[in-house]
Amino acid sequence: MTDILKDLVVVELASVLAGPLAGSFLAEHGARVIKIENKKSGGDVTRQWKLGNEDPDAAISAYYSSANFGKEVISLDLLARNDYAQLVTLLKKADIVISNFQKKTALKLKVDYDSVFRVMPNIIYAQLVAYTWDDPKPGYDLVMQAEAGFISMNGSEDGSADGNLAKMPVALIDVIAGHQIKEAILLSLLTRYKTGNGSYSEISLYKSAISGLANQASNYLMSGHIPKPIGTLHPNIAPYGDVVVTNDKKMVILAIGSDKQFEKLGKTLKLASELLHTFRLNKERVSRRDELMLHIRSKIEVLSYDSLRMRFQNANIPYCSIAHLDEVFENPLAKEMIIEETIADQKTVKVSNTAFTIEMSK
Repeated sequence: MTDILKDLVVVELASVLAGPLAGSFLAEHGARVIKIENKKSGGDVTRQWKLGNEDPDAAISAYYSSANFGKEVISLDLLARNDYAQLVTLLKKADIVISNFQKKTALKLKVDYDSVFRVMPNIIYAQLVAYTWDDPKPGYDLVMQAEAGFISMNGSEDGSADGNLAKMPVALIDVIAGHQIKEAILLSLLTRYKTGNGSYSEISLYKSAISGLANQASNYLMSGHIPKPIGTLHPNIAPYGDVVVTNDKKMVILAIGSDKQFEKLGKTLKLASELLHTFRLNKERVSRRDELMLHIRSKIEVLSYDSLRMRFQNANIPYCSIAHLDEVFENPLAKEMIIEETIADQKTVKVSNTAFTIEMSK
C-alpha cells in the first residue's frame, strides 16, 4: 500500500510538526508532497532545533527530519512576484494543500483558502489553526498542554508551590493534531471521490488537545473529578501505572486492569488470602492504593527481575520494565518502524508515521 496515493499532489504550506507529520504520512503512501519553505528566513524553523551534540553546520536537525519524510522542498519568497507565480503553477496541479499560516499572514501572502480556491476549485484544503481561524493568538504545543489541562495532571505532587509538574516529553498535542489533519484529508478525499467536490477543513490545535483528554474529560464531566498530578498512576484503576523495583534495581510498571488480573497477581506473589479478599474489587484498590502497594512492594523487592518476569509471564500478568530508548529500538517491532532517507546530502533516520498494515482482499 506504499503507493496507494501515488497520483496525489500535495502542497505543504506548513512548518514545525503537526502539518509536516500529516504531509509525511501522505508521502509514505506515495503522494508527491511539495514542501514550500520561506526563502528569506532560512526555511522551516525546526531546521535549527538541534541537540547540543548535533553538527551546528548541518543543513537540518534530527527534529526536522522526524517530520519531513519523502518531500520535495522548494524555497520561495511568496511576496516576490516570480516566486508566487511558481507557487500558483504548483497549486494548479495540486489535490491537497496543508497550511498552518495564521489568518493575517495567509491573507497577506494570498495562500488562504479563498485565494487557492480561485486557482484550483476542487482543492482539498486543510488549515491548522491555534483556536479558530479568526483568533489571532498563535498556537504552541506547550501552551496547549497547559491550557487544556494536561500539565495540571502530569508529574507528581511534592509539596512545593508548583508541585512537581511535567510536560509530555514529545509535542503530543501537535502529534494528535497531525492525526486530525490526516483524518480530515482522508475524509475529504472520500467525499471528492463520491461528489467530485473539494473542501475546506479547519483543524484546531486547542480542540485536538481537548479531544485527547478522553476518559479524564468524562471523569470531570460526569463526576466533577478534577485530577491532580499522580505520576504514572491511573486515576480509575489500581494497581495500574504503579511502579515497583526488584532487588536488582529494575523498575517495573504494573498494568492490572481487572479484578481477575488482580487475583492472578495476588496468587502469583503469594499475598495473604485476607488481602486478596480485602482488595478483590477495584474500588477498594483505588481508594486504599498506598496500603495495597506496601504489600505488593514487599513481595517484589526481594525478587530479581528475571524471577519476576518468569512468574508474571507464566501467569499472563500485564506488566513491563521501564525502557530507555536504546532498549526500545532493540525491539523487532520498533525496528520495523525505522525509515532512512538522505535530505540535503545528510543521512536521516526517523520512525514511520504509519502503524498499520493493509492487505487487499483476494
